[in-house]
Amino acid sequence: MPTRRPGREVFTEIWTDETRPGVEHVALADRTDLLIVAPATAHTMARLAHGLADDFLTTYFLSHRGPVLLAPAMESAMWRHPAVATNRDLLAGRGVRFVGPDSGALASGHEGIGRMAEPAEILRAARNLLADEIGDLSGLKILVTAGPTREPIDPVRFVSNRSSGRMGYALAEAARDRGAAVTLLTGPTALPRPEGVRVLSFDTSADLHGLLVQEFPECDGLAMAAAVADFIPEQRRERLHRGEADATLRLAAGQDVLASLRPLRRGQTVVAFAAETEDLERRAIAKRDAKGADMIVVNDVGRSDIGFESPDNEVVILAAGQPAERVSRRPKREVANAIWNAWSKL
Repeated sequence: MPTRRPGREVFTEIWTDETRPGVEHVALADRTDLLIVAPATAHTMARLAHGLADDFLTTYFLSHRGPVLLAPAMESAMWRHPAVATNRDLLAGRGVRFVGPDSGALASGHEGIGRMAEPAEILRAARNLLADEIGDLSGLKILVTAGPTREPIDPVRFVSNRSSGRMGYALAEAARDRGAAVTLLTGPTALPRPEGVRVLSFDTSADLHGLLVQEFPECDGLAMAAAVADFIPEQRRERLHRGEADATLRLAAGQDVLASLRPLRRGQTVVAFAAETEDLERRAIAKRDAKGADMIVVNDVGRSDIGFESPDNEVVILAAGQPAERVSRRPKREVANAIWNAWSKL
């Protein structure tokens, strides 16, 4: 017969009895690495968000100093309620991480979002969270840019590009999970804002430049993943109408936003990004040197299976004075970690 593992003690009371003196929720917090709440109901999320401390879980939560992972579970209407959304945002802003909820059969018999993530999914999220606690970027301020710019033609139309922002968002999340204090400058995207990341939005390349001038001097590193317009309309017009005699659009070269930051450099490590369709490495190296970056990441945007809108990417990392590092096709979050691994060696 196999040896049965002993059971684990279950804590239900805030105060211990006379056989175990002390305050148990405080003592337990001293020896615990991760708090997982599964299921995390709407009521529990509300109590955690507002700092209520009326049972063992909530008093322990306020004493816990490690990462926290919640697996929400509730009816779809409850999950979508503004009060629950507010509580979720409060918790996320304090660094609490979430896994799920998933869509599927609910306790009511309805189908929809609100089903607790499967145990295997929760376990993977917990392992990833603990692995990220290595914290090789702890104490660093990292600035990441993501998404496209939109350059107005008239009040209705604009010139933009196909960037989804996925790579930049993955970089921000990976840096956060490795211990950095992350600020994300994002262009217009359909992506949800990453939890535990300071987010500032821009629209035009001029808007982005203004934010970079403000934020770059205070950071330790910059990952310039935003797709900044190379060409912008020469002038913004009044609304164009069909049938007008002159509907010619004249474009001018836009500002090289990254190169313009050179006078502000104070030892920051800078990563540039290049989207090419041919002669990738030669073009990327020339771009890296022209922009004064320490490293550049290039991918082939002529391929439909990676890059724009795809959850996957395949890149070549070209750091000054080092051999090229090729990262095969994989999820963008894994590519992001490969990029930060290379960044850490600079």
